[in-house]
Amino acid sequence: MANELRRDRESEHRSDRGSEHRKDTRIPIKGAIVQYKESGGGLFAIFKGSSDQYPILNISMRGMRFLTADTLLKDDKMTFTVGIPMLGGEPLKADGRVAWVKPSARYDGNNIVGVQFTAMTKESIGRLKNLVAFLGNKIKVKQTVKVLFSEQQRQQPTLWQIARDYNITVNILEGSLTDTSTWFVLEVEGEKEEVRKMLEHLKEGGARVVGASGYSGKK
Repeated sequence: MANELRRDRESEHRSDRGSEHRKDTRIPIKGAIVQYKESGGGLFAIFKGSSDQYPILNISMRGMRFLTADTLLKDDKMTFTVGIPMLGGEPLKADGRVAWVKPSARYDGNNIVGVQFTAMTKESIGRLKNLVAFLGNKIKVKQTVKVLFSEQQRQQPTLWQIARDYNITVNILEGSLTDTSTWFVLEVEGEKEEVRKMLEHLKEGGARVVGASGYSGKK
């Protein structure tokens, strides 16, 4: 089950990486767990207690995804206690609602639940924000960009320099080198922050960098 859970986390993470426009970064965190109980459930809700502990697939400032053996319904309102080992200290506290529920083919009798946070303590917000910012920069990304090099960069071994100075992988997909201009379509892979720094370095050197996400290899 541990291997299946790891693949689920990786699968959820890969599906999030494809969107460049997301304002929230979903982070898979090893060992993160959640417990929940109904909130605002009437006079007797207080006596129902908390759920068992369940593994979190990923978390962001807006919500999280986790596995559960319980039957939850869309729009259920819950109070969540989130334990993240690398944060230490007290668990995070948040209120939220169930945004969606779908069965997981990998776990008999278990569901994947998507939750939207609706409230969180100030302390929890600060701790989660710092964690997401830190780990978000560690996420592996793959980008395809077209780079038009400046005249100064054309006179230097620019691609060799960035491969030497940054912990990234660069593949040349297409390009043109003439007496007057040089451009390449590059596939760049590495940690998000490392890729960002490398592209900023190219721009500071005079390069024009444009997205090439639709590149198909066809001319």
